[in-house]
Amino acid sequence: MTSPLPADPPRVPVAEGVPAGWHRLHPLTPVVRAGSRLFALLVVLGAIALANQRQDRGEIVTDLLVIALALSGGFVSWLVTRWQVADGVLRIDTGLIRRDSRRFPLSQIQAIDVVQSGLARVLGLAELQLRVAGGDASRGGRLACLRLADAERLRAELLSYSTAAADVQTVPSGGRPVGPLPVPGAVPDPTSAAPIPADAAAVPEQLFKVQNARLAVAIALSRPGAIAFAVIAAVTAFVAVTGKTAATATFLPTAIGIAATVWRWFNGEYGTTVAAAPDGLRLRSGLIQTTAETIRPGRVQAIRLVEPLAWRPFGWCRLEVDVAGPRIRRESRSETGRLRALIPVGSKAEALQMLSAVLTSQPMPDKPAPRRVRFKAPLQYHFLAFGIDDNYVVAAHGRVARTTTWIPLEKVQSVRWIQGPVQRWLELSSVRLDVAGKRVTGAIEDRADAEARELLMRLPDLARAARARAG
Repeated sequence: MTSPLPADPPRVPVAEGVPAGWHRLHPLTPVVRAGSRLFALLVVLGAIALANQRQDRGEIVTDLLVIALALSGGFVSWLVTRWQVADGVLRIDTGLIRRDSRRFPLSQIQAIDVVQSGLARVLGLAELQLRVAGGDASRGGRLACLRLADAERLRAELLSYSTAAADVQTVPSGGRPVGPLPVPGAVPDPTSAAPIPADAAAVPEQLFKVQNARLAVAIALSRPGAIAFAVIAAVTAFVAVTGKTAATATFLPTAIGIAATVWRWFNGEYGTTVAAAPDGLRLRSGLIQTTAETIRPGRVQAIRLVEPLAWRPFGWCRLEVDVAGPRIRRESRSETGRLRALIPVGSKAEALQMLSAVLTSQPMPDKPAPRRVRFKAPLQYHFLAFGIDDNYVVAAHGRVARTTTWIPLEKVQSVRWIQGPVQRWLELSSVRLDVAGKRVTGAIEDRADAEARELLMRLPDLARAARARAG
């Protein structure tokens, strides 16, 4: 008697019924990509024209050729770029002389952002940015540009299918298969549409909305704001004393750099709103360039509460979240110095409310540092503390910028024991917890040697138990 054949292993739903063939980006993509560069080029050419006071026909033709060359590069890039979704993978091919084919498994996608520059908003276009763990930030997945409605629809579909791909092992046999992924602009087939969760149509609950006036004041009270104020004061005093206004050109590069930093901060976090939805936390922000993203459940690697010294008299704080994402190149770290802010600036009550929405429990740093730590860190001795429960480790430190960090135990990748020469003399040591995020490392600073060694032995077991509970 022959034994029955074993059941086929479950397949990734997105592999079935996905429309075949490749798809192109929107034809106006070269205009959007070249927008900032073209504007800078026009400014330079206009300045040259004003300096020369007049141009003959040959110079005008040369300027037009330069502009045409700037646009032609973007057109060629658009012409050789195509994308498709097949077998649970988003594939993006580009390149003319040197071909570049990138594949992004949907089950590994951490988040998909919808980004609109100022020109893209005018043209009704948007860019999809895929964030995956590992890799290089400069080589991430980008679909730029699609129509805004198509981009939002495709983003929702990719996120839903990525969840299905990640959970395929838990799908019972005989379950209804997920239908094909629709192509932006195509008419959907009602007989093959993917099943929609019952709570997908639920209205997102708004958890926080930043006060833009408070944001402007907070930036003015930050380090970049203080530097900008110092530069303005120095230039004003110099002109008042010497009367030489032409000498202020020396400060011009510094002033432009500071102004750009402050503007990027304000533009990036203007109008930040956070809402709770069935698919995670939905964030929207931006003044000229807008960003919409969803932080999916289980993707948070760390949460950090920052209380700068200049903000404390007003009772303000900042709540940041770190998710697994691409590695940051050294030359790009200045652009990503701040984590994604759930609360760019808000009250402590608003931060605690947001924490309750993000964390399943809220251990507080209630274990102070030993008294002998004041000989090593007299200014921040009173702020060094940590706490722990079955789900999270929380650590607090800092005096000028008081920082409290929550690390999910299920996300801990490694545990390190560290002891410097001063710590060795005082019989102290520190314990560091590494996660898959971009910047945050949990640091339990300056504990007694015996306590630190106990934590070193205990934390791996707690992390293993937390991962087992998470499934």
